[in-house]
Amino acid sequence: MLRKSAIWLIIMTILASTFVAAAGAQSSSPDASAGVSPAADSQGISKIKPSSSQVLKVRPYSSIAGFGGISQFNPMSWWQQCALPTPGHKQFVMGAKVLFARVHGEVRRGVRGAGTTVDTLVDFDDHLGLGRRGTPLWTFSAHYQIQPRWALRYSLTPISLEATHEPRTAFTFGGTSFTAGGMVNSKWQRYEHRAGLVFDLSRTQNSLTSVFADWLYVQDKLTVGGGTAGAVTFNDDKSMAMLGLEFTKCLKNYRGNTLALGAKGGVAFLADAIGYDAEASLNYLIPVKQGRFGFLKGGYRYSYLKKERAPEVFSTTLDGAFLEVGFLF
Repeated sequence: MLRKSAIWLIIMTILASTFVAAAGAQSSSPDASAGVSPAADSQGISKIKPSSSQVLKVRPYSSIAGFGGISQFNPMSWWQQCALPTPGHKQFVMGAKVLFARVHGEVRRGVRGAGTTVDTLVDFDDHLGLGRRGTPLWTFSAHYQIQPRWALRYSLTPISLEATHEPRTAFTFGGTSFTAGGMVNSKWQRYEHRAGLVFDLSRTQNSLTSVFADWLYVQDKLTVGGGTAGAVTFNDDKSMAMLGLEFTKCLKNYRGNTLALGAKGGVAFLADAIGYDAEASLNYLIPVKQGRFGFLKGGYRYSYLKKERAPEVFSTTLDGAFLEVGFLF
């Protein structure tokens, strides 16, 4: 009896050991359909990570119907991970820009009390031959960050255009008449000085929004002559104020370089004149040293300036693609 009991005890022990070993082997291979990762300890006991309860994310509903998703149109919330390099305190930015401009203009040099002589509104293209496409016009600029949010800047744009032209219609300029088909020599010179203050309204990791107040001083000199007629010169100076807004947004960082979107616009006024200046651009910034970088900028610019004080008129429009290179140090 004892012998049979011992045999059955040995058989049950073997069966139990086999069952436990089989169970441990089965539990050591993860079940892909269940999505769990079991692990066996040294005693062959399987540990199974309990499955977590499902979490549901619910977007809050705006209390104002129709305006719940309006924040997605705010450019300040785009590309939050992009880092935009900006000038630091006591840093300089120097640049040179070339504008491939289309030139348009109208001018009248009327003299008060000139009697019966009435000047024609002279067109830069039809009468003088100064209206051109793709004319390269240079601008040189300097920017100094005097405070973390305040900066000083200055730019100079010299322009000099000459033409020899046969007008299709007769015109009068400065009391001198020029006939149709006659040879007309004309020269336009301009020096545009622009100096002012820039204040950063918003400076974040990926964007910069600033306002500026500039003093704009424009010196125009137009000389027209030809044939037996003597040359007539019209000098016109304009001292104006310009207020505007500019915005820069980081688009992409790539291996230390940065691609950014820029936009700027301003309105000029005073001195019986009014003007507009706007540009949009893409800016590619390349780091040179710690805190220093060079940049290459390309875009489109539109500039309009008109002075009208009867009977005098001097109106010009410059627009076209531009390319700018510069360095921050």
